Amino acid sequence: FFFELWGCGPDGTMTSNWKKAGNTKYNAGQFKAAIECYDKALEEQPTDKFLYGNRAQAHFKLNQFEEAIQDSLKSTELDPTFSKGYHRTGNAYLKIGKLEESEEQFRLSVEYGEASALTIAKEVAEFRTDWELAQGLFEQQQMKQCAQRLRKLVAGATHNIAMRRMFVQAATAAKLWDDLVAVLKNAVDDPLFRDDLSQRMSLSSAYYFTAFFEDALHHAQRVLEDDPEHREASHLQHKASEMLKLLAAGKTYMSKKAYQWSYDSFTKALDVEPGAPVIMKYLAACRAVPLMHLEKYDEAIVECNKALEGNRYNWRVKALECRAFCHEVQQHYEAAITDYEKALDLKPSAETQQRLQSLRQLPQKRKDYYEILGVAKDTDLAEIKTAYRRLALKYHPDRIQGEDEEEKAAMKSQFQEISEAYVILSDPAKRSRYDAGESIQSLNEVEQPDPFILFNVVCGVLAEDASLQQKLMYNVKQCCFWSSLCVLGTSTCPCWCPVVFCKSEHKAEPRQ
Repeated sequence: FFFELWGCGPDGTMTSNWKKAGNTKYNAGQFKAAIECYDKALEEQPTDKFLYGNRAQAHFKLNQFEEAIQDSLKSTELDPTFSKGYHRTGNAYLKIGKLEESEEQFRLSVEYGEASALTIAKEVAEFRTDWELAQGLFEQQQMKQCAQRLRKLVAGATHNIAMRRMFVQAATAAKLWDDLVAVLKNAVDDPLFRDDLSQRMSLSSAYYFTAFFEDALHHAQRVLEDDPEHREASHLQHKASEMLKLLAAGKTYMSKKAYQWSYDSFTKALDVEPGAPVIMKYLAACRAVPLMHLEKYDEAIVECNKALEGNRYNWRVKALECRAFCHEVQQHYEAAITDYEKALDLKPSAETQQRLQSLRQLPQKRKDYYEILGVAKDTDLAEIKTAYRRLALKYHPDRIQGEDEEEKAAMKSQFQEISEAYVILSDPAKRSRYDAGESIQSLNEVEQPDPFILFNVVCGVLAEDASLQQKLMYNVKQCCFWSSLCVLGTSTCPCWCPVVFCKSEHKAEPRQ
């Protein structure tokens, strides 16, 4: 009977089957039942540090952090060298935002052999600094900087009410919608925050302005259930409902092949929330699809470009697939392949994969340099140069500010292609060989000029035989061309950096 009731613990002590039962319940995710088993085990073995540690971890899983702290402290009281006990106590203190106590417990854990706790101790020390700075920023009404300081902290100190409220207020004021969703989506139903309508309202707004209209409507309705007179929730409920109504109409028209009506419905949705960046991108993606079906491929590509500019959301896959199809129809196969590949990275699709494979099996189409520059085949050199200047200015990578890396790379590729077209068509011998059907590869056997230097030469900034010193020592024409000049002597220029202005008259009369 004795050996049926008792077993051997990990440290060689005898412990009852209540501990084993508790461990089984814990591993099954039944934390309340596990705590009941550990209670029984502790009645029989009240000095077992492991039982206190296990019960502390079960309390932790139930977000019962005060109880977890009590049990963890008891485990280290029984054994002052119990490093895991200090580690558990540090985690629980962190969750409720007691940062000094948390850091101290992690350092004790390191002292008694838990090396991994050192990294967390340093992180908690950084949290303390962030919290002090965030409070100052909040008082100064620097809401964006305040929210950025708190973003990582509230992800760790999940159950500190003061920190959470400050973050929500700052992030809402700064319109950091993605951060709000990340922090609040799993927290608003926690008993500690369930009755805080302001946080649920902030989550509803965040969902709305990131184009998750159904989620926005759901949380606005939850607010109205508790406070039917809540004006902000009522207003957002109306807008989200109107947006969903127009989107549903547009999709219905699409299914019935009424593409113009579909486009009109999506266009009407723009008036519901004009000027909201993410919503504008989402509706641009929606509008592109009926335009594609109407065979207005150039217009569809414009809408797709709007949708994809700086877009990090997974729904951008629709814009990528649409733009890829438009490029495919226009026989811009390389661009189509690139977009199909990006779409597949975001969302695997048998249809997209099939279209991509079909394009890869096509013989490689020779680049049409006349089409790239937008000129006729009988165009003279002056018109070719004019077309090059116009397009090179439009697609110069250094004139793009605030784009994401993918779009910057695409613009750089286009800029290089424009330069390549100009090099061939501006050279009578190469142009003649190109018109005769010679391969692009053989035409480009000789090393091509740097597209940025070519830009400066064609636009009159540098002479064709300019030396390196001349390239570095720009005259004022360069800066007048860009309508800007650093009058302090040295600056960063869009075409060449650093730029050194060596003539004193540049400083005196920068626009002449």
